[in-house]
Amino acid sequence: MVRSAAHRPRRRSLTELLARREAAWTIAAGIVALSVAAQCRSIAMPDMAFLLYAAGRVLDGAVLYRDVVEINPPLIVALNLPVVWLARLSGISDVLLYRLATALALGLLLLGSRTLLQRYAALDGPARRFLLLATAVALFPLAGADYGEREQLVLALLLPYLIIHAGRLLGRVPSSGDAGGAGALAGLAIALKPHFVIVWLLVECYARVRRPAQALRVTPEITGAVAVLAAYAVGVAVVTPQYIRLALELGPAYAIYLRDPFYRLLVTGPGVALVFFALLAAFAMRRAATRPEMWGLLAAGIGGCLLAGAAQEKGLRYHFYPAFALSLVLLVLVAAKARPRAASPSERLYARLTVPVATAILLVLLGRTVVNLFGGGPASRRARSEMLELAAFVRERSQGRPVAVLSYNISSAFPLVSYAGVPLASRFPHLWLFAVSYWDELHGNRALRYRSPEAMGARERYFFEAVKEDLLRAQPSLLLVLRPARDSLKNGLRRLHYVQYFTRDPTLAAFFAGYQFAGVRGEYDVYERLGPGAVRTESPPSTSPGVADARLARVTEFQWGLLDGEMVAGALLVVLIAAWSAVANRGPAVDKSAAVAFPSSLS
Repeated sequence: MVRSAAHRPRRRSLTELLARREAAWTIAAGIVALSVAAQCRSIAMPDMAFLLYAAGRVLDGAVLYRDVVEINPPLIVALNLPVVWLARLSGISDVLLYRLATALALGLLLLGSRTLLQRYAALDGPARRFLLLATAVALFPLAGADYGEREQLVLALLLPYLIIHAGRLLGRVPSSGDAGGAGALAGLAIALKPHFVIVWLLVECYARVRRPAQALRVTPEITGAVAVLAAYAVGVAVVTPQYIRLALELGPAYAIYLRDPFYRLLVTGPGVALVFFALLAAFAMRRAATRPEMWGLLAAGIGGCLLAGAAQEKGLRYHFYPAFALSLVLLVLVAAKARPRAASPSERLYARLTVPVATAILLVLLGRTVVNLFGGGPASRRARSEMLELAAFVRERSQGRPVAVLSYNISSAFPLVSYAGVPLASRFPHLWLFAVSYWDELHGNRALRYRSPEAMGARERYFFEAVKEDLLRAQPSLLLVLRPARDSLKNGLRRLHYVQYFTRDPTLAAFFAGYQFAGVRGEYDVYERLGPGAVRTESPPSTSPGVADARLARVTEFQWGLLDGEMVAGALLVVLIAAWSAVANRGPAVDKSAAVAFPSSLS
């Protein structure tokens, strides 16, 4: 029996669903829980593992920037100190605690943003909840491999500041406490990642252009940000004065390492396609915005985040995460106003694209998170298995003694030493200074010729002598040496020959002679220390030139895609959703949304 249309149950719209607070809270909790659970199934990222290791070294009495050389400001290490202390006290993994602490911090900042939206953004309940759900997606599933990076915290810390400014532009004067607190959080964001001062300056300029009468006023949010930054600067000078000297000496060198020009990253950086699409959509549909101030403010924040990411000149995905995460939030705002029967051709075009694109992104993100919850794809499973096997090998053969990892890449040592539970026999997490010392030569066709210790400049000599001192003092049980490739331009940084470089010093030559070959593990040659009176059965570390080309890295990300490696799936979803939308919107000229019933008062 077929039910008549009059007796069919009416499907609830998204607005009706979000009118119920319980439904919104359940969805938000589910998004967060799913994302954190998926993170807990993954291997710790190199930066996360190293910063936890650095905090542990500081708790053990090491001096930051002397015994542990880190180019970034000290606040992120300080934030890791209580996590490592609590992990040692409780016996729980520091990686797990860090992930849970990150989720707690993001959740609290999201709840604080909700309160500020309720007070100053003039949104009704469903619209406010929908916007917060979109922000939760941007903060959790979208982060993916960038979960726990400083940029994720920076974005969450900047949200209250953006909301306060939105309230001002809407004519709602915030209380001094709310504004000052939001400014203080923005100051913390800048302290964590100084490049994001660009966001602060750009948003302040935009707000003053839109409200000329307030152009010269010093607001509580400015006072809060400046106070935090001033206190932080004094704290750095008093507690970690070594950082200032290290930044002056090594900062210019680090600017060279992995450099990708600023102008190129502005158009080819990770996620830039989504950034430009969201900005263009907002511009094309600006007449549909009932609160254009929010759109403009978000656009200014996105522009500042994009500039901050490109200013670092590295091309790393997490540097651009705040830009494309905010772009997703702006895209949701624009999609809420999508009306396929708009007047101008550009409005009609973006009205028909924004909802399919936003919906496809959300579906791909949730799908990826579910896949990661069950161990990830084949590549992720293989990488996890290889890393854990290597960690087990290192743990067994080192017997708790220090291990030296000779590689230009931080991912060679971290999270390996963290999972193996052994100390690193170097103050440097990776030997990037070796690569920088021969940067021009590595990008030329001539064969590499390493300078003798006497011919080195001050920076290279500091690096060489520091590594020498660390190795001789630690007497590591194992040496993991990134295997040198053939000395050819196409092999890039893999041309570096670590044994050739260090054994030019007689003392280090004798040191390396005390090791013998213990096997091949992936891209690494492993050498084991000979004990007193032991008979050599294998060869010592080899100075022979590399003979093979480096294995090309498998392409797993598309920088111009909607969401990295999920570009193809996202594109197919966009086509399917757009086709469904076109069919659904045929008929009488009724004002319908393009694909999903977004809350009409969202923007």
